[in-house]
Amino acid sequence: MPIQESTKISKIMTKKLETVGSSSSAQEVAIRMRDKQVSSIVVMDDRYGIPLGIVTERDLARKVCVTDKNSTQLLASQVMSFPLITVNADSSSSDAADLMLKNKVRHLLVVSKDSDQNMDKNEALEDKDLIKPVGIITATDFIKFSVTADTDSDKDVNEDNKTEKILEYYRNDSNHS
Repeated sequence: MPIQESTKISKIMTKKLETVGSSSSAQEVAIRMRDKQVSSIVVMDDRYGIPLGIVTERDLARKVCVTDKNSTQLLASQVMSFPLITVNADSSSSDAADLMLKNKVRHLLVVSKDSDQNMDKNEALEDKDLIKPVGIITATDFIKFSVTADTDSDKDVNEDNKTEKILEYYRNDSNHS
């Protein structure tokens, strides 16, 4: 069963948001991602506690692994992707998918309040209440939601088929008359 266009992001998103401070090393970020089994971590401003950007597996591969730089000496703020692309928790899955395609990203920060989709650090610092992170939505979340919905509907169909086959067996079996 495909995701309905009207399905709210809040129903699909991952609510557990992993974060690191902007002064964390790229190595610390990679270790945290591995330990938490996530594909991204939101980078928070050390001083103001607001989201600044996101480090993804792709960022680590392109900005750390293929360079001669030491991952312990690179900061999260140096390897993160920004501006941070956000989507409102009340937005539809269709809106989120459009944002991902338009911005060529696979991760969106989900916020509880509407905010500028391409807010820079200075704008965020001016109004700290503008971005209230409540989760993250990834391309994988869309797939998981679709597969779960398909599995649930298939399970119902399979249960109906089993019941029908059992009834048919007993109807046709002369030993049970």
